[in-house]
Amino acid sequence: MQQIINHSQTVTLTDSIQRYQKSPPAQPLLHISNQSCEAVIAVQGAHLIQFKPQSAAELLWLSPNAIFAEGTAIRGGIPVCLPWFGVNQKDPSKPKHGFVRNQDWQLSEIHEPDPNTTELVFTYESSTADWALFPHPFTAQLQITLSNKIELKLTLHNRSASDAEFSWALHSYHPVTDLASTAVAGLSGLNYLDNLQGLKPTLQDSNIRFNGEVDRVYESVPVSQQILGQPTISISGHNCETAIVWNPGAENAAAMNDVGEGIHQQFICVERGAAFRNSWVLAPDESRQATLQITGTS
Repeated sequence: MQQIINHSQTVTLTDSIQRYQKSPPAQPLLHISNQSCEAVIAVQGAHLIQFKPQSAAELLWLSPNAIFAEGTAIRGGIPVCLPWFGVNQKDPSKPKHGFVRNQDWQLSEIHEPDPNTTELVFTYESSTADWALFPHPFTAQLQITLSNKIELKLTLHNRSASDAEFSWALHSYHPVTDLASTAVAGLSGLNYLDNLQGLKPTLQDSNIRFNGEVDRVYESVPVSQQILGQPTISISGHNCETAIVWNPGAENAAAMNDVGEGIHQQFICVERGAAFRNSWVLAPDESRQATLQITGTS
């Protein structure tokens, strides 16, 4: 185990944490502990996989059947889907949700501004090996600030000589105690693209309920949404105008080897990003930034 810093907080890098990694090959994981929270981050994908405020409920869900294998996306937490979200609209044969969630990021900075806060900065530089999938060199930076809440700041920089279109999402999984009574507020009155009906535009005329599979994309959304349940979770984003709401439903969950039968009852995804009509087109050498904040109330 390599100790990275040793102040009032603890940030350690380990090649194997038995609680999460049930079979080799293990992935490097960072364990963060400060006076406000406990958290775990996978170096692959700069992926925050667990976050628990001290004396409060978990704000992120991690599948009990998550697979920790090199090059395999981890089911749960907040995967970074980039440089495209979902199925690549121009070439569906490309990997779903892009490729950065399956590759290691560089941990470039750690800050400890006070005993209650840990700030980590991860950087991903696209390589020549990525150009077959996305022919625009780019840099992605993710700043993760952990206190009694989660704050994420994503910055994209187009390093190519031509305009580049990025669609992306911070694909957050959240725990629910009772899926049948859980609702998502803050999106009523908007049209959504229903992925269960070929992206057919459909009006959302009330809070979102989960009576079966849900897979919806909402464009140009308000700043904040709320998960109404146990725990109650607030999700606020700036410059990430797309919201995605997803639960696989019973049949799909049972067929997914990293979810499993009945496990769909434990979580929903309420994600923020920039996709479809909200996608970012960056000029050469242009950078753009978005922020996301996740807080919980008992």
